[in-house]
Amino acid sequence: MMSDSGLVALFEKKSSLFAISNCNLKGPVGDQILIKVEGCTICGSDVHTFLGRRSAQVPTVLGHEIAGRIVSFGPNNKRIDYSGNHLEIGAFVTWSVVANCDNCIYCKRGQPQKCDSNFKYGHKKHNPEEPWVGGLAEYILLVHGTKVFKIPEGLSLEVACPANCTTATNVAAFRVAGNLAGKVVLIMGAGMLGVTACAMAKFYGAKLVIVCDTNEKRLLKACEFGADQSTLPAGLSDVVSNLTVGLGVDIIFELTGAPVAFENAFECVGIGGKIILVGSVFPSEPVGLPMEIVVRKLLSIKGIHNYIPEDLAQALDFLNQTRHLPWESLVGKWFNLSDVDLAFQLAQSPEYYRVGISDAMNH
Repeated sequence: MMSDSGLVALFEKKSSLFAISNCNLKGPVGDQILIKVEGCTICGSDVHTFLGRRSAQVPTVLGHEIAGRIVSFGPNNKRIDYSGNHLEIGAFVTWSVVANCDNCIYCKRGQPQKCDSNFKYGHKKHNPEEPWVGGLAEYILLVHGTKVFKIPEGLSLEVACPANCTTATNVAAFRVAGNLAGKVVLIMGAGMLGVTACAMAKFYGAKLVIVCDTNEKRLLKACEFGADQSTLPAGLSDVVSNLTVGLGVDIIFELTGAPVAFENAFECVGIGGKIILVGSVFPSEPVGLPMEIVVRKLLSIKGIHNYIPEDLAQALDFLNQTRHLPWESLVGKWFNLSDVDLAFQLAQSPEYYRVGISDAMNH
């Protein structure tokens, strides 16, 4: 059994600081699972929340890119993960960022991430009855409706943590994009989402992958993950025109959330093309939508927010099959939980794709 208390990092919006607070730790009931957090990487959306760009109920325990080991099960837990694998004490697992009911109108529509009664890890308000809501903690309690996944054997913490946000969200975006075989793909943004998308585009058979970003170092990294051509925004239209003989690209993944990137997409996309919006998860200035171009080019524009459980299953399989890629290099530094404030400062630097929190790592 564990101690009666655990350490959680509480985010106070009014002070933009983290404070360490002891909370009573209760064992799992029903089909809940108690997890010892092995590590949690800081997602870009966490940074936006930390800086006040993204609204959040406070105080809260941030962190949703989590991996951990099972400590105990509630008495009604079937000890089987989403894919049918047996779960045991000590199993290395991750889980969907949203726990859902499976019965509401959105769940039945195949949109469980928008469940009427969703529980979203790292986004819920902290309260004494429900304190274990995020990954920046020693322990987390997985609630009813959480889809749990056993992490493939040998997959490192650096790879496993971002799987249930970055990688799974990319899988969702690629799912709605459709068949990529032989297609020309433009990735707008070379952050964590972008480099992962470059690797995924090649994995799914894209003929040509172009990546655009304002940071030249990140463009070089994107090429390590499969991009065939990189460019700064100023040269984007010329690069696309030259490489496609003026036809434009087939599919654009907009991963930055920057209005200017969305506006530039219409010049680069070809007839019958698709624009998939993923990065716009924080408020920004309105953009002008060139309706005539959408019509004349026969374009499709789709938005993706979070993902469905099958996407996470596919994300873990993808990571398992691409172990040859330098995934570990994307988590630049690990911090102890007590140094979480410093971690958030470094997470704002473009030098790091991710920084992580883990008392289990050798810092």
